[in-house]
Amino acid sequence: MKSIITWGIGYGKSRELAETNAQLDARVDKIKIKKLDKLEIERCDLTENKKELAKLKGEFPGIILQNCAKSDVISVLAFGITEDKIFIGKGKAAGKKAEEQATYEARKAAGDKLESLQQILAEAPYKKDQYGCAIVALILVEKV
Repeated sequence: MKSIITWGIGYGKSRELAETNAQLDARVDKIKIKKLDKLEIERCDLTENKKELAKLKGEFPGIILQNCAKSDVISVLAFGITEDKIFIGKGKAAGKKAEEQATYEARKAAGDKLESLQQILAEAPYKKDQYGCAIVALILVEKV
């Protein structure tokens, strides 16, 4: 199993259009992400690769977090990495609060076995008369 992390931002006159544009930017528009049972996975490399995502079609396990609003929006996934697992923390809000929340959740889940902490963040700054949408995602795919 390998993991691909991605992020995207989008804008539009409606929330739906902003969300669609963010999904296109993140390259998750052609796949369905099946929610993980738990916010933990077996340890693997976290790779950002939008080109590889653009080639995928179908359903894959993972997590997608999006935040759409007519203000500054941020979505964050934090990964607490231990010897054999990756624990996922999530946060969505305006400003540093999202980052702090995701980091706190990942650290707490990994506990004293935490070896390192990584994160992926998307930020859509406010644009007048536009909805902004920030998406981050982790997709698990079979190694080929």
